[in-house]
Formats: sequence, structure tokens, C-alpha cells
Amino acid sequence: MTEAILLSLTIVTTASLLVLGCMAIFAGLSRGSATFEPAPGQSDRDALFIFRRDELLDCSESGQTLLDSLGHDDTGPHKTAVWTSLHSFLAARFPDLDQTLDGLIGAGLVELRSGRDDGLVLGLRHMRGLLHLRLTDTSAEGALMAIDRLSFDALQGELASLRAVARNAPALIWKTDPDGKVVWANSAYIRTLQQDAESPLHLTWPLPALFADVTRDHKGRMALRRDDDVRWFAHSETRCEDQTLHFAVPIDAAVQSEAARRETLQTLTRIFASLPIGLALFDAERRLQVFNPALIDLTRLEPIFLAARPSFEQVLYALRENRMLPEPKDFQHWRREIVEMEKAAETGAYSEEWCLDGGRTFHVTGRPQPNGAIALFIEDVTTETTLARNFRNEIETAHHVLDALPEAIVVFGLSGQALMANDGYARLWKADPCVDLTDGGLAQALTMWSEACEPTTFWARLAEFVAQADTNDEITGSAALRTGIPLAMRVRRLSGGALMVVFQPLAQGLLSGRADQNRQVELIRRPDPVTAPRETGRMASPPAEPPLPAVPARKPRTARHSSTRVRA
Repeated sequence: MTEAILLSLTIVTTASLLVLGCMAIFAGLSRGSATFEPAPGQSDRDALFIFRRDELLDCSESGQTLLDSLGHDDTGPHKTAVWTSLHSFLAARFPDLDQTLDGLIGAGLVELRSGRDDGLVLGLRHMRGLLHLRLTDTSAEGALMAIDRLSFDALQGELASLRAVARNAPALIWKTDPDGKVVWANSAYIRTLQQDAESPLHLTWPLPALFADVTRDHKGRMALRRDDDVRWFAHSETRCEDQTLHFAVPIDAAVQSEAARRETLQTLTRIFASLPIGLALFDAERRLQVFNPALIDLTRLEPIFLAARPSFEQVLYALRENRMLPEPKDFQHWRREIVEMEKAAETGAYSEEWCLDGGRTFHVTGRPQPNGAIALFIEDVTTETTLARNFRNEIETAHHVLDALPEAIVVFGLSGQALMANDGYARLWKADPCVDLTDGGLAQALTMWSEACEPTTFWARLAEFVAQADTNDEITGSAALRTGIPLAMRVRRLSGGALMVVFQPLAQGLLSGRADQNRQVELIRRPDPVTAPRETGRMASPPAEPPLPAVPARKPRTARHSSTRVRA
């Protein structure tokens, strides 16, 4: 009996010792594990992280979801970058994070509450060289909210789309905290930051401020200068809770276009300022918008008056007061002309010369412009008009002089076309080549002359002389009309290649009848009166004869110079 009791006690004692040993072993393992003991308010949905220095060793499913939302991958060669991203996320919500981490060794479990009142609690513990982090959401919305699978997939799809938009947007997007530090940025901002750096950057959070020393102009634009390269951005910002979200859109093309437009406008302004023609541009409401200095010089209008944007009628009234308009017959007639002038300028049909007192002449033109505007051009043509009048007077005087000469003169151009002929030629040959539109030129004139005269060798000499266009000599000869009038002829090549033919009647009487035929033949066979003085040394005076029969009056000739403009 005693032995049975002792055996039972031994078995019980041994079993108890085994149980206590197992419990001791499990207790020791529990003290060396890298897990948290559940705390009040904590659940399996908490985000758990285990770090050795800056390297992530393990995390819970909720922790992995948080890392994915921060845009970092915790696998591969960039595992150490997870701590930087997570630290920036936590430091923005827990201001005392860095101070707590410095004194965490030996402090046991430390809890920090978010400064944003969003219900987040951060538990920290440093144990056996490992940093344990537990992020708990104690708010009712975050702790107890549950969604179905379809809603979760929809939220994940929308989140992926928003991330893709932010990542691939060509504009620079970044977020700053209240201290001005960059806590988030998209890919465009990071690429620009790396391009702007003189050497490759090892980016760490918070990122460097790309526009820290850049000031905005009055249009909200910022210039990012790098050596000789300047990049322009249109900057805007908006509040996002207690942070600021910035947007910078590249506008290099717009700035360059604006600079080119401004330079073109300056060039046109300088050109308008140097034009000798007065320019006045009126808008659709007939208000003066643009004028140049030449308008002031020509019209003597005050610059202050023109700068006040007067109307079209006010400008014309001011021109009338300065006697810069032709004096009208009466005011009502002049008022109607203003209305007609405005209508003609709208259609582009207004072009007129204003003859002013003192001999000045203005050529005024009206041209329509887009959007109903009209432009008025005033040009001083006094010198040109005076020169044209002088040329016209000289040409008319020269015609009168040629018409008063007793010789018959005609001039042909290089192409054989008749350029001019005086009244003596028209009376002699009963034709005016300058008026006859069917005139055949020199060839027709040679035929007419030879048929109207007795046969002689001079016409062959004349044809040979005309064929030699490069000669500058002259030939002379004589012939007799079939009416019996002897002619002395001189043909000379003028400067420029024109050909001048001069006919001088030597007898003023008419030879007719058979009794005078012998005398006519005798006159033809005599030496040329024009060449005879060269041999004898004296000029034979032609016998006086009765005047030629009257010739019908010629049409009045109009002298026109090549540089004279015919104006409306």
C-alpha cells in the first residue's frame, strides 16, 4: 500500500515538473518573439512593421496595403527606401516621432497619438535590436467599417487610376506641409529635379524644393533658370487639409510666342513711327485707336487730342479747323462728303487728292480692316505733283515748239512705232501716226513716202540706214512729191536708238500740167540742195512759192509723262 502511494506521488511529481518545464520553455520563447501582446482597442487589422535599422523585415497585410498606398515596393533592391517613405508618412501625423525613436531603447512600449485627431495610435517598442511598429485606427469609422468585395475592387481600381494620373501627368505636382517641406511629388517633379541638379541626386524625403528661390511674376508664372536655359511654368496652388498642393504647368511655347508677338509689335511700332505716310486706324465704333508721328507732322493735330481717342468726325472737324481739308462750297455739302467718305473707306473705294491752301497736296486713301475697322492713309505728294506738272508743262511746250517749226518732223522708236509727229508732218503727208490706231510704224511710213514721191535712190539708202540700228550718223537727200513739191530730207539716229526724220519743202508752189513735167524732172536731176552747200560752201535759198492748201485741223494732243499717276 505504501509503495503504491509513493509510486503515485512520484508519477504526479514528475508530470508536474514536465508541465512546469514546458510552460517555462514556452514563456521563454514568448519573451524572445517579435510580436506584440494584444492591447485594448487593437485588432488584427492593425498595420504591423518590423525593422532592423532602416531595412524592413516583415509586415502585416494591413501594413503592406499602407506601403502600397505610399507608392513604394518593399521587395527588391529598394527595401531600405520603405523606411524613408513610412517615416515621412508617420512624421507628418506624429510630431514627436523622431524624439521618441531616439529614447526608445529601454523604454518598453511607447504609444503616440496623432496630432490630426484622426484616431490613429502608433505603438513603438525596441526589442533585441528590432524596431516594432503597430499603427492602430481607434476611430469607429476606421475600426468597425467593413465593405464587400465588389466595393473594395472598385475603390482599388479608382485608386490605381488616380495614381496613374498623378504619376504620368506632364505638369509638376507636389505637396508641402505647413513648414514648406515637400512631402509628396509626382514623377514629373522628380524628373525635373534630377535634370536641374548638377550631379545625380540620391533622393530622400523630404524632397528638395525645386522652386524654393523662384518668385512669381504678376501673371503667376515662374521661371526655372539653369545656365542659359530658362523654363517657364504657370503655377497654382490649393489647400489640402493642413497641407498645400501645388501645380506647375510648362508654358515655354506660350512664353516664346508672347515674346515673339511682343517683338513683332515693337518692330511694327518702329516701322510705323518711321513711315513718312500718316496713319490713322479707327475701330468699328469709329474711334481712333492707332496713329503714328507722321500724322501729327502732316496734319498739325495735337498729340493729346489724338491720344484722347476722338471719333472719325471729330478728327475731320479738327483737320478743317487747321485748314488741312479742301475748302468746301458750303457746310452741308461738306457734311455729306464726310458721310460718303466714311462709306467709301469701308468698301476700300476711297482715294482722293486734297489740294490745300499754300500749294500743298495730300493723297488720302481709305482701306477697310477686319472687324469693321478702317485705316486712313495721308501722304504728302506735293513734290511729286509739282514735278509732274512741270514735266507736263515742259512736254506740252516742246510739242508747241515742234508744231511751230516749218519742217515736217516725225520720230520712230527702236521697234519702228511712231513716237511723235508735229503739225507740219500731218499737213505734208495728210496723216498723223500718233493718232491713228492702225498705224503700221516705220515700214508703213516708208511705203507711203515712196509711193507719194517720184522714184529716187534715196529710199533705198534710207532703208539701208534704218537696218543699221547701231549707227549714230545721219543721211540727207531730196525727193519730189508727185504734186511737184521738192523735199529736202534729213534722217538722224537719236540717243537711245530713236530715229528722227525731217522733211523740208523747198518749193511752196504746186507743179501741175504737162508743161511743167520737164521742169519737174529737171528739179529732180539737180544736185541735192542739202548737200550742195557742203560742196560750194554756201546755202542756196529756195525759191518762194505760194502756201500749201489748208489741211483739216488735228485732234488735240495730250501730253502724258511716264511717272505721272492718274488719280481718282
